[in-house]
Amino acid sequence: MQVRAGRPALQNGMLFGVILGIVEIALSFLLGAVGFVINVLLFLFLTGYAGYRASGRTGKVSTGLVAGLFVGLVSSVIACIPLLLYYLTNIDTFRAQLQQQMEASNLYQGFTLTNNLVIVTVILFLVVIVAGATLVGLGVGSIGGAIGKGRARPPSVPQFPSSMPPYPPQGYVPPPPQEYKPF
Repeated sequence: MQVRAGRPALQNGMLFGVILGIVEIALSFLLGAVGFVINVLLFLFLTGYAGYRASGRTGKVSTGLVAGLFVGLVSSVIACIPLLLYYLTNIDTFRAQLQQQMEASNLYQGFTLTNNLVIVTVILFLVVIVAGATLVGLGVGSIGGAIGKGRARPPSVPQFPSSMPPYPPQGYVPPPPQEYKPF
């Protein structure tokens, strides 16, 4: 049942994803570890709310599911950009610190880290974070969609157009019965 035109999943997903991504960056820099806890709670709430709003417009849980997917994807990509820039600009310091930790643990004797290996590892780690946030957004958006689908008002559909009768007239007339003649 389509109540309103448009793409409510895309609209709500992108809107709340961009807002959440920017807020996550700000809270991470301002509050540190406490900001991480607030970010997780805010992520769960806004993802569910986006699913709730989107499915309230269409009456379908799947719309909320897609809205949650977009919120998780967009917000995590936006939040990972500063991390990637930080590691790329400080790659030498980060590599040297990792190399010292490896030598101190005595697990990897003689193994030398390169900048390329560190960059690939950081990018793979960020891809895993984005994939995880997208899947969590998918689940929480579907929960919000299940809650919000009852808000949708069904469209007002007329019973039948006033110029036409409810059923078309019968045009078929069966033939009259014939007398039985044996062979």
